[in-house]
Amino acid sequence: MKRKLIKAFSATTSSILLGLTLSSCMHYDYTLVIYNWEDYIFEGTDEYGNIQAKSTVEKFQDYYFETYGKTVYVSYETFSTPEDMYNQMKAGSISPDLICPSDYMIQKMQREGMLESFDFDEVLGEYGDKLSNFRDYGSPYIKKLFKEEGFSTYAVPYFWGTMGYLYNPEEVDILDVTTWEAQFNPKYKGKIALKDSIRDTYATVILHVYQDEVNKLKEDHDNGILSDTDYNEQLSKIFNRCDNETLYKAEDALIGLKKNIYGLETDDGKNEMVKGTYWINTAWSGDAVYAMDQADELGKTLAYIIPMEGSNVWFDGWCMPKGANVSLAQEFVNFICEPKIAKECMEYTGYTSPIVGDAIWDLVLDWYEAFPEESDCDLVDLSFYFGNPEAQIYVDKEERGRQFDAQYPDEETLVRCCIMKDFGSQTQALNQMWSNFKAAF
Repeated sequence: MKRKLIKAFSATTSSILLGLTLSSCMHYDYTLVIYNWEDYIFEGTDEYGNIQAKSTVEKFQDYYFETYGKTVYVSYETFSTPEDMYNQMKAGSISPDLICPSDYMIQKMQREGMLESFDFDEVLGEYGDKLSNFRDYGSPYIKKLFKEEGFSTYAVPYFWGTMGYLYNPEEVDILDVTTWEAQFNPKYKGKIALKDSIRDTYATVILHVYQDEVNKLKEDHDNGILSDTDYNEQLSKIFNRCDNETLYKAEDALIGLKKNIYGLETDDGKNEMVKGTYWINTAWSGDAVYAMDQADELGKTLAYIIPMEGSNVWFDGWCMPKGANVSLAQEFVNFICEPKIAKECMEYTGYTSPIVGDAIWDLVLDWYEAFPEESDCDLVDLSFYFGNPEAQIYVDKEERGRQFDAQYPDEETLVRCCIMKDFGSQTQALNQMWSNFKAAF
């Protein structure tokens, strides 16, 4: 790995530093309020929190003044989960111009009429000039999936990825983590941590509860009975079940699971994996990349795998709540979709940008390219993602199942990854089930 490890520090600290930087100017023509995930944007710091360059927010402020001759102050706040963000907005605690929720929350807020629409032409199926950077540089794979799921009018993709197991190959047999049943395996009692996130942990349990159905679908797909499309559609229906019977089964499974796990975590799992507190952790792919990078720096090895039953392919997307400064919010989104800016954010967070282009491809080559004359390599075709038939890269076989595959899963893997749906009227019942589970700890 040529990638330089950069440890993000909290956006709250970043906001304070930004405030100090801009304190000499007491008046701004505009204010843009952004509400984003923690540690989810380039903050211009090194691994120790020392400022090394201007952050994405500062660069946008400079860009806006240089382009329009007007000053803008970006008030940048963070949340831990989409549910926290939603509740804060519903309570009126914050009134942002731009937010970055996950796929299912985008659906929920869209259904409830909480979002402004972007410059997207539904007839042409394309973003307009106000979002020219995403129109011109967005991955064709991501664009297609976003349109098929009905997100494009009310959201623009920011990062995407999968959920799988981050694991320690020195302590864990890879055959055990090829299935979500690993979290129920007594062999790893007290060495497993799950996400303190309703939808993510619920999804892994659903694939356990309906394991026989899921395995039959996989068998039919492997035998050519089901096409890729039919397989994904049927798997998605199981993945997103939330009827009362399913909730009862899921709660029973979760309560039974609690005796086998170390606990729940939201954001510190990647660090605890490096320390060795856990051997297995359900992880978002970007966090897995971060943890593998950090472990590499310390001479340790971690790996990432998407279990055979399938998983979640998730999106976090920029959205504009009702009443937002639509013009200014779209200007920021278009700015952050510029390949060089997207590259900085991707490099800083470890998450995969939906932006393609030379800047991103050069970064991928810098991080992962191997040479057949020097090592045993696989030739990996990423043309489906980059929209370029020449987007092929040699990757060292010893590095497979690690950072590269976490950031760029192949088409075969993505066929068994599903998008989370909004549960609508069943959301309250899901929340009650989750509360019952957590109360049992």
